[in-house]
Amino acid sequence: MQYNTIDIYISAIRHFSQQKLYIVGAGKYGEILGRYFNKHNIPWEGYIDKKLSLKSINGKTVYTYKNITDGYYVISSYLYRFELLGELERYGIVSERVIMYSNQEIFYDIYNDLINFKKYTNKVKKFQKKHCHERCFIIGNGPSLKIEDLEKIQKEISFASNAIYALYSHTNWRPTYYCAGDPIFCKEMMSDKMNLKKIIDGCQAAFTSIISEGILFRDDKDVEQLYYLRRVNETSDSNSPKFSIDCSEQTYLAGTITYDMLQLAVYMGIQEIYLIGMDCNYSIERHLNGTITRNNLANHMPEIESESQNFYNAVSERHGQHYIADIDLQLAGYQSAKQYGDSHNIKIYNATRGGKLEIFPRINFDSLF
Repeated sequence: MQYNTIDIYISAIRHFSQQKLYIVGAGKYGEILGRYFNKHNIPWEGYIDKKLSLKSINGKTVYTYKNITDGYYVISSYLYRFELLGELERYGIVSERVIMYSNQEIFYDIYNDLINFKKYTNKVKKFQKKHCHERCFIIGNGPSLKIEDLEKIQKEISFASNAIYALYSHTNWRPTYYCAGDPIFCKEMMSDKMNLKKIIDGCQAAFTSIISEGILFRDDKDVEQLYYLRRVNETSDSNSPKFSIDCSEQTYLAGTITYDMLQLAVYMGIQEIYLIGMDCNYSIERHLNGTITRNNLANHMPEIESESQNFYNAVSERHGQHYIADIDLQLAGYQSAKQYGDSHNIKIYNATRGGKLEIFPRINFDSLF
């Protein structure tokens, strides 16, 4: 059963809570949904999840699929709702006992009820057109990136992400803007304020998902340079990732934090964007048709590769291997960014030393100085 308005969705949940009610998926979305149920006195039994290591969240037991009994099942994730439905059906649960939301705005209405997140995403408005007609560098963490490249752009506007902080001890450069959106990375590095301050040290501003662990510190004065984005999975009529024209409302997902950085750069009024370290070539790549490609190469430059391995134990546990790049989704995002740039007189160049990203015109990095 799918519902597309918050009122009907919650009304259905209240009705079925007279039976045994479970939340399917004990990740971030499930945790938020459980908090909403508790706040509004909606009775529920616990979680259903395939991760055996999880025992309890929100004071509720986490059951495995093998333990499910008669009841009703609320799927927590919009993005993976059909995957979770299939898992339930595999264990004999009929679709009439499954509750889903077909409009991701329902989840954000629930979340806004808990923390009034729009109060925080609206603060992103201060960056609109801040750098009109300027240029910037967006940095990928690929093997082609060099410390010397970062030294050259110390006085430039730059965007960087995730484990780039592993290079801070090797260079005086710091990104003007830091971004992190990967759920595993954010859980590890943004749950603790000392870690959070380490990764954003020296940056003018840092951006993360409104549902990441960084939200814990939303009112703390000593991390005021941390800003929050509502990251949305939504495609255009051509089934390509949308490109945001207002990052205070949302940024759109395309399998890589680089896509958020491109949207932010455009939102800030930048008209020349240069990509470096964007090799777009990964050890394990997942395609839209579900097939997996394995390549004998590193995902990141050595210092970042070593640091990144600390964060993907959960992915390894779930998939049997480390980080998997959704390569086709990433390329679709880059194509959307190019189309937006071409139609708005925004130049995006690939200044990466090698790599496989050929959507943007190439330019020699050293020729820019």
